[in-house]
Amino acid sequence: MGWPHLAMAMIDPGDYVLVPDPGYPIYEHGVMIAGGSIYPMPLLEENGYLPKLSEIPVEVLHKTKMMIISYPGNPVTALASKESFEEVVEFAKKYNILVIHDFAYSELIYDGNPQISFMSVTGAKEVGIEFNSLSKTFNMAGCRIGYAVGNEEALRILASFKSNIDYGVFYPIQMAAVTALTSDYNVLREQVKEYEKRRDVLIAGLEKGGWKVAKSPATMFVWAKIPSGWTSRQFAFKLIEKAGVAVVPGDAFGTQGEGYVRMALVQSPERLVKAAEKIQNFLQEAAVVTKE
Repeated sequence: MGWPHLAMAMIDPGDYVLVPDPGYPIYEHGVMIAGGSIYPMPLLEENGYLPKLSEIPVEVLHKTKMMIISYPGNPVTALASKESFEEVVEFAKKYNILVIHDFAYSELIYDGNPQISFMSVTGAKEVGIEFNSLSKTFNMAGCRIGYAVGNEEALRILASFKSNIDYGVFYPIQMAAVTALTSDYNVLREQVKEYEKRRDVLIAGLEKGGWKVAKSPATMFVWAKIPSGWTSRQFAFKLIEKAGVAVVPGDAFGTQGEGYVRMALVQSPERLVKAAEKIQNFLQEAAVVTKE
């Protein structure tokens, strides 16, 4: 609950927050809870899923207090370069904007790609705060434990707010988190290999059915452009009805998610192979119906 709490502590009615579209729904909901206004930043495939900061109206920027970014993110699994983070730092300084970087998938990065923290960029600590969670990295989902680093004043405000509404995390969970963070990380390396394997077998299976899907460079998801002739919701609902495979329609994450679905790599490679076979059959049957 770090991000919504920070929004509640710092956002006033009339303040804008720049939010990625598509993006994890709590970003938008946190702004709404705080009474702020949302300005969506389109994350388009042709732009590498990076926001075009130069296209945001100046009149909006003068009323903007925060912007949220997440690389690698959910549902979009793209990575950001050091140069793109440097651009964000310069942009934030120019318009006096606090940057919120959601780094929940910091360790789930594949194919030897670099793990770049926003805080590793010069000047980032002056303009931003970075949240991380043990939910994904250390499989502690439901434990509700994580940490934040960055701008001293933002951290002070967050700590002050939370001290009045939180009762503290159950002590054994805190100790489990300490153990995880001070481990040798061998488990993480094995986990990354497992997720890579799951990603590869799913994508290979989909390609057999004629559905070519981009390889996720990170996270536990695949962000897939759907075959033509469907909306995201039509595709998702028909897929679960006809094939028994559940995916999330892209427009659940924002208007720019239309035309995509998110698939989670949370099953074994064997089950993902079966899921891909069911999707293959569904697409073949759908093609026959369309031709008829």
